[in-house]
Amino acid sequence: MCSIVFTEKIKNLSKTIIVTEKEPVVIFRKIYEYITENYPWASSREYSTMPNIPSYVIDNGHGDCGMLSLLLITLCRYNGIPSKWQSGFMIHPKHAGMHDWAEVYFEGIGWIPVDPSLGERKIFDKQEELASFFMKGIDSYRLIVNEDYSCRLYPAKIYPRSETVDFQRGEAEWRGGNLYFDQWKWNLHVEYLKEPNNFVP
Repeated sequence: MCSIVFTEKIKNLSKTIIVTEKEPVVIFRKIYEYITENYPWASSREYSTMPNIPSYVIDNGHGDCGMLSLLLITLCRYNGIPSKWQSGFMIHPKHAGMHDWAEVYFEGIGWIPVDPSLGERKIFDKQEELASFFMKGIDSYRLIVNEDYSCRLYPAKIYPRSETVDFQRGEAEWRGGNLYFDQWKWNLHVEYLKEPNNFVP
């Protein structure tokens, strides 16, 4: 499995999105807006079962958070914009779960977190500031677990991994073999602290 590949599909999609634009910030905006407007979030099978995740998104017209992020990362890198994978958990009040997003780098600014799966422009309609919020930052409800995808584990596993790309759930095995996700349980419990009554900002 290899996802950051400049395939003909990526090259052709890039031409459609970028046209003749040369300014990196504008190129990134075009990529982000194209993905959020054309590829809705949809759950999918395990990443390790897909030969190329960005191609899957292009072919099927949808993807989950990590898949949309990998498409954005690939298009950005193809156009010379440094970008990387970021994943962990979303821990919004009353909802906590696995989540993936991306980061892009601009000279003089640094790494900027972006979330193409939450940049749902149709929901925000014409409210530009809200519609573009996740294009230039993210909310504070993020718990980072990974700063890259498909990383080696330490200590190394003896048996093949259940998921070779993402890692929020972890991996489990015993001396007799690997334990796939349906053979063990994991749980995320988040406690939210309340502000004291005498809190002064």
